[in-house]
Amino acid sequence: MAEELQSLLEKINQEGIMKAEAEKAKIIADAEKQAQEIIANAGKEAEKIIADANKNADDIFHRTTGTLEQSRRDIVLQLRKELADRLHDAVNDAGAKALTPEFMAQLIRELALAFSADPNSPICVRTSVKNADALDQALREALADSFKAEPKVFDGKEVANGMEVSFDGGKCFYDFTLDAVSDLLNDYIGDKLGSIFK
Repeated sequence: MAEELQSLLEKINQEGIMKAEAEKAKIIADAEKQAQEIIANAGKEAEKIIADANKNADDIFHRTTGTLEQSRRDIVLQLRKELADRLHDAVNDAGAKALTPEFMAQLIRELALAFSADPNSPICVRTSVKNADALDQALREALADSFKAEPKVFDGKEVANGMEVSFDGGKCFYDFTLDAVSDLLNDYIGDKLGSIFK
């Protein structure tokens, strides 16, 4: 009987050990499976995080590049405008100083000799009120030896500086006002200046 009991105990023990071993193997297999799933999920998550980070970095790069390009364009436009304004002011200042009655009289004399074949042609000049008397006197001196008809100088309230001159008795006037001369110079110099910024 003792042998049977011993045999029974050994059998129970063997079954318990086998059951425990099976349970252990199952637990280990489940743990390994879960570990592999965790590693696989972690890898996928890491790939997603890296992909998102790369996309964000690309987005930031493109936004920053676009912002820098826009800033560059804005600075060039602002610089271009500032230079054009300064150029306009410099041309106006220089033109205002240059368009003296004496200079205008010499200019009219040169133009009259070039454009007026008839020395009896009436010359009409519109100028500012402040320059009318001085220009009239300067013109009489400049044209005295070349033209028989005395020039007619009118003070034109719309002419702030410079003059408008006609060699056909006032039918057609050439515009040498400060505004016209400034616009012409600003366009010419502005085009040259603009080509620098292209």
